[in-house]
Amino acid sequence: MAKFKKTLEEKANEIAAYPARVQWENSIPGMIRREIALTVDQIRRLQERHDEQFRRLLRLECYVDTELLQMEQRQPRYAPYHFPEKDKLRQRLFDIEKERRNISLRLEEKTQGLEDRLLSLINKHQQLDSENGR
Repeated sequence: MAKFKKTLEEKANEIAAYPARVQWENSIPGMIRREIALTVDQIRRLQERHDEQFRRLLRLECYVDTELLQMEQRQPRYAPYHFPEKDKLRQRLFDIEKERRNISLRLEEKTQGLEDRLLSLINKHQQLDSENGR
């Protein structure tokens, strides 16, 4: 399915790459090209935002994991197995993973909606082009 997504984005970028003069004409194909360009840009921005969120979560996870490792190094050998601070840090790691899964799920849902819209717009554009080409 990734191959289809790549082909879809390539086709959308090809259509959206029209010169600004042609892209901003008042014809129906021009309007559809603008919508395609906007949708491609929305997909790109969505991916960038989520990449940034994943990087933040990774930094936070590294910070918490470092704190956990440092705590284990400072912990005396005879200390009880469960430390409340240690348990809090482990819970924080689980929460970070849960947040990562939620972000991934939201990204997939939003991307699917934008890809559906993009496919519909490309189909409309091609249909209009084939009618104008007759």
